[in-house]
Amino acid sequence: MQTTPHGWKVFDAATPILIYEYSFGPGMANALAVGGNDGLVVVSPPCRVASSVRDDLSRFGTVRALVASNAFHHLGLPDWSEHFPDAAIFAPAQSIARVEKRSKLTGIRPLAEAAAVTGPHVELVDMPHYKTGEVLVRIKTARGVVWYVTDVIMNMPVLPSNPIVKLMFGLSGSGPGLRFNNIAPLFMVDDKRAQGAARLSHCDARGDGGFRRGPARENFVVQVELTPSTAATSAGYRK
Repeated sequence: MQTTPHGWKVFDAATPILIYEYSFGPGMANALAVGGNDGLVVVSPPCRVASSVRDDLSRFGTVRALVASNAFHHLGLPDWSEHFPDAAIFAPAQSIARVEKRSKLTGIRPLAEAAAVTGPHVELVDMPHYKTGEVLVRIKTARGVVWYVTDVIMNMPVLPSNPIVKLMFGLSGSGPGLRFNNIAPLFMVDDKRAQGAARLSHCDARGDGGFRRGPARENFVVQVELTPSTAATSAGYRK
C-alpha cells in the first residue's frame, strides 16, 4: 500500500481514499480523506500534526469539507479550518453545540446538509440515538462499498494493559478482535435498545458489503472495508 511522504496511507487512489493514524493524547485515532464533489472531505482531521501532513493531500484534491465524527473528535478542526478557510465544517446534529464550544468555531452545519459537498458516492450517516452524535461514512467505489466508522466498531489485537480497562472491554465483549463497541453506548446513547437496532440495520444487515458477523461472511471492518478479501482496520491493514 502506498504512503504519502508524511504518513497518509493511500487505501484507494482512484476514489481517492486515504487514512492517517494520529495520537490525540490517551490513544490513537484514524482520520479519513475521501474524494467528494470537486475535492476532498476530511473526517476527524488529525490534531497536532505538521503542515506537511495537510499539504500531502494537495495532489489528491482541494479540501472542501471538514467533519467532526462526533462530539469528541474535534481537536484538529481549528488548525485545519485555518489552513483551509473555504472548507465547510460539518458534524452530527447532536454534537454541533459541543463541537462549536470546544473548537471555538462557528457555523458548523449538520451532516444532513453535506450532500452537495460529498456527492452521490459518499454518504455521511448521522446515527440516531447518540447523545454525542456519531457518523458512519459509506463510500461507493469501483472496488466495492467502503465503510469508515469511529466509535461504533473496534478492532484491538489485544486488550489494553490497564487492568480496569482490560476488564471492561473483556466483560462487555468489545475486544479483543473485531467487535462492536459496547462500552461507548453506556454514556453516548440515549436509547440503547433503539440504538442497537439502528446499528445492526446500518452495519450488519446490508447485502452490499456492509459489516456482518458470523462465519458465513468474513469481510469484517473497523475503519474501512472494500471486499471480503481486503480490509483496512484500526489496528492496521490486512488481506
